[in-house]
Amino acid sequence: MNLSDKIYETLKELISLPSVSGTKNESIASEKIYDMLSNMAYFKKNKNNFGMEAVEGDNLERKFVWAVVNGKEKSNDTLILTGHFDVVGVEEFGHLKSIAFDMEECTKRISELNLDEDALKDLKSGKWIFGRGTADMKCGIAIDIELIRKFSEDQNFKGNLLFLAVPGEESNSEGMVAAAPFLLKLQDKMKYNYCGAIISECSIPQSAGEEFKRLYMGSVGKIMPLFLCVGKETHVGEPLKGLNPNALVSEINRILENNPDFSDQFNNVITPPPMCLKQMDLKELYSVQSPLYAAAYYNLLTLSMSEEKLMSNLKDLAFKAYNNVLEDIKNKREKFIKKSGKKFEYIKVQPCVMTYEELLLQVKSKNKNFENYMKEKVELWKKENKDNQTIAINIVKETYEKYDDKKPMIIVSFIPPYYPHKYLRGEDTKDKKFINAIDKTIEYAHEKFNEKIIKEDFFMGISDLSYTGIENNKNISGLSSNIVGYGISYDLPLQALSKLSIPAIVFGGEGKDFHKYSERLNVPYTLNVVPELYEHIIYSLLQ
Repeated sequence: MNLSDKIYETLKELISLPSVSGTKNESIASEKIYDMLSNMAYFKKNKNNFGMEAVEGDNLERKFVWAVVNGKEKSNDTLILTGHFDVVGVEEFGHLKSIAFDMEECTKRISELNLDEDALKDLKSGKWIFGRGTADMKCGIAIDIELIRKFSEDQNFKGNLLFLAVPGEESNSEGMVAAAPFLLKLQDKMKYNYCGAIISECSIPQSAGEEFKRLYMGSVGKIMPLFLCVGKETHVGEPLKGLNPNALVSEINRILENNPDFSDQFNNVITPPPMCLKQMDLKELYSVQSPLYAAAYYNLLTLSMSEEKLMSNLKDLAFKAYNNVLEDIKNKREKFIKKSGKKFEYIKVQPCVMTYEELLLQVKSKNKNFENYMKEKVELWKKENKDNQTIAINIVKETYEKYDDKKPMIIVSFIPPYYPHKYLRGEDTKDKKFINAIDKTIEYAHEKFNEKIIKEDFFMGISDLSYTGIENNKNISGLSSNIVGYGISYDLPLQALSKLSIPAIVFGGEGKDFHKYSERLNVPYTLNVVPELYEHIIYSLLQ
């Protein structure tokens, strides 16, 4: 079998594994990949060059898989090939969900579902294969595995080739987050110089009929602002004596939802505006008393904005929302007094906005055992299978309840998951060498395959590239202190990431309709062209 045939067979085997993210079935894929490696002659002889490592503290007991092939000529230079093996669910496949993990059968029958014009065209061309995980992103894992096999057979290069397959990318990137300290450990122990990393995620066309493919020089960041609003309880018969936190959180949402002022921009790239992912009050049971707490958290994407600047802007927004609500209450109160002809007692408050860091510092200064108390609470919430976001809301609420001054306020924080934005700027020698290898490979693709590949600044779908290092200008301590649950409920290896600083790109095959039943993979380009382009990058860097 030639290389593309081997990749196809490996892809088919990987696709057949229902490794849905957030389930124990992710482990099926890690075990299969480990078995594939263990059956290679090189790893039978070099048993210490591959392994399977646990994601520490993971209740699903997931693992990531790694393997290193050493070239004939020794060098510390090490190139990383990496991707994730988890996939999203298959409910949207309807009556075809039982064959969603059989790419050949799925391709035969996918027309039974309602396909758009572009998907039908691709199906009729015979060049695309359908099924869950074809594009996102088991094709990348299959390419990596077969290149590891090929390079392990001749070792005709200088340096080291490191393969890393991780779980959890579709949830909170638990696999890559856990792998970062491991990569640092290898770097320190083996003196590796990580000269680059290729995240083998597919290129995504932005419109039908595009005549070029994409290579991404960075990955968009993601940060999740949380607003916990604390009001003043009152009986429904005396609404003017209280402050309903739902009014505060609703005004925040009115201002922030789809607000282009919070779209980040870098060169010609601009992020979509923020969107609310959840808004609620925290009152659990019905009563005729107003709620005390309400919360909302948002998806917000970044390209270059610092977390300090963002937090400052969010605090300003919270103050504005608070003032707007008080002004609205005042106007309605005056109208009600005029209408009723009576005067009523009413709440008198001044707008108060705090960051979580500010609140926590004050609470810890008077409660020396607060951190241990919170760890115990977090363990309890984990046993109740609460997600990271709910745990974060609970942490902020508990922190406020230990705060002496029980005045109404808005507490602004960041909650998991956090994806740092990262961009290959070419500012040092290592970056420049990697960019040079990429540029030569793009030229090679055009000369040999007549394929036009363009470089784009950012992969806009968030990716594990975020965890290949942190840009030098990050204020690590300031960031970590405003991420709720950092070091307690949310493990983010910021120190390890700051020491890694691996130049990285997102580059793989071509795929369409990630997370949809029409997910599909361009087979000729992905299996025939991309592997050779990977080889070109490898030989450019490891020679």
